[in-house]
Amino acid sequence: MQGQNLKELVESLGPEKFYRKACDLLNEKTLTADDFSYYELAEACGVLPRLRSVRESMTGEQSAAALLREANPGVSTHLFQVMTGELIGRKVIDGYENSDGFIGDELVTVLPSSLRGQKLAGFRALAGPTEVAEGHPYEESTFEEKYVTTSEAKQGRILSIQEELIAFDQTGEINRRAMALGYYLRQERERTIIRGVTDADAASGKYVYRPAGDGATLYAGDGSKRNWIGSGNMTSTGFDSAIPLEDWTDIETALHYRATEVRDDRHDGDTRPVIAPAKQVLVPERLRGTARSIVNATEVSVTTDGGEMRRANPFGGMLTVLSSPFVDEQGGQAINDWYIGDFRRQFVWTEIWPVQTFLQKADSEAAFERDVVLRVKARYYGGISAVDTAFVTKVDGAA
Repeated sequence: MQGQNLKELVESLGPEKFYRKACDLLNEKTLTADDFSYYELAEACGVLPRLRSVRESMTGEQSAAALLREANPGVSTHLFQVMTGELIGRKVIDGYENSDGFIGDELVTVLPSSLRGQKLAGFRALAGPTEVAEGHPYEESTFEEKYVTTSEAKQGRILSIQEELIAFDQTGEINRRAMALGYYLRQERERTIIRGVTDADAASGKYVYRPAGDGATLYAGDGSKRNWIGSGNMTSTGFDSAIPLEDWTDIETALHYRATEVRDDRHDGDTRPVIAPAKQVLVPERLRGTARSIVNATEVSVTTDGGEMRRANPFGGMLTVLSSPFVDEQGGQAINDWYIGDFRRQFVWTEIWPVQTFLQKADSEAAFERDVVLRVKARYYGGISAVDTAFVTKVDGAA
């Protein structure tokens, strides 16, 4: 609303109607938070004359709380705090929703929840269907209950807005800080998801897979969970060596493993393959170019006894390549390993609180000690959990 006479608008509409009208325009995307000046808003609310005094003196003769509670004819100074909190809160959300480069939501299914540490129940298949002769009864089938437990954590930060930022008309700086707060909150959530999907913290006792409530390593190095290709696999001995990601045949080998070694968990009769088509490949940034060239190539080269021939890429359009620096961050062997599968079927993000913003007015110790006009708190409460082991395969990519 820069260029508008905010004071006249506030006085003509009244504080409540002005606030509601501003929110409606923001919700309709007719205006954005950047269209408002905190300096002009303070002036319209009768707060600015006091804030300007910081240019001449910071003697602390009057606290920020007293400043903002002071009555002004025709307008409530509370409007300044409420409206400013609304605008800053929206900038925090804008920063949080800037998803450029983030892949976390492509790796998990978001599950709204009102409980923490809840049980996600499933069933262990004990018996498949059997042929039923004409006139004969069907056989009974039973199911053994199984479950995993979730784990969530609260993450958040507080942004304090000092008098000087408003008195010196630093609207852009206020919005920049608010967006940075939201962005880094989103980045923390992203890092939590990536480290959960790669089971990066199992060695330190922070498990993403908790069957029956007991934490367990997700990708067992001996192959016992049938989601590991690489050195040490004693369960699937045909897949007990590393497979560096170099060309399309490496993808083909991983899919062959998933087709032959990943089985259901029925107890009667022979186990059978699980139909779980791979949809994504997760790699460190170090392997992003390689993975994208493999998946997006229009043709591949095949060498036979008759010579070399070119044919259409068998994986063209089949897989989505995802990469994150939070994989490379783990260092060591992690910069070589890669993952293939349907991540959203295996991982859930239990969301107790989505990202939220809260306003604290100038009635705290910070108002007196640091000339804080208001504070905005941003937080979320959630966590990642693996609900199964069959849908994502980790591949040892050691060179």
